[in-house]
Amino acid sequence: MLGCDGEAPSPPPGPPAGRRAGPDQPQRLPTARIRVGQAPLVVEVADEEAEWQKGMMFRRRLADDEAMLFVFDREANLRFWMKNTPVDLDLAYIAADGTITQIERLTAHVLDPVYSREPVRFALEVPAGWFARHGVEVGTNVTIPPDVSRPAQP
Repeated sequence: MLGCDGEAPSPPPGPPAGRRAGPDQPQRLPTARIRVGQAPLVVEVADEEAEWQKGMMFRRRLADDEAMLFVFDREANLRFWMKNTPVDLDLAYIAADGTITQIERLTAHVLDPVYSREPVRFALEVPAGWFARHGVEVGTNVTIPPDVSRPAQP
């Protein structure tokens, strides 16, 4: 089960990027610039299992431009939950070609998993309501730099 399973934004509270956080601390990961439809967004990049599992856990508040992109080696059916995540989030499941296939609202602390309806390569968590405020919907394209998306594994 996974966690939670322009100008650059100000960094969220937590340890400096690239350093492991304590077990009850929010993690802070390296960032990348992506584009969600027409909206630029700086995201923390979770591309390792420990980072996927912790996700946005323990963050008590989020800035409107604070987001996390989960990058997987290949397309798979995914599931996310909100263990130890005290803020509501929106989640987009994204296919390998960058197309948003599903958008879901994740409610703080709810442990019921939210499954992708089809295999996807990426997941994007943003503050609740961000997609609506930026006109993002299913079918919107997400532009992810090649150095972030890394080649899919067979």
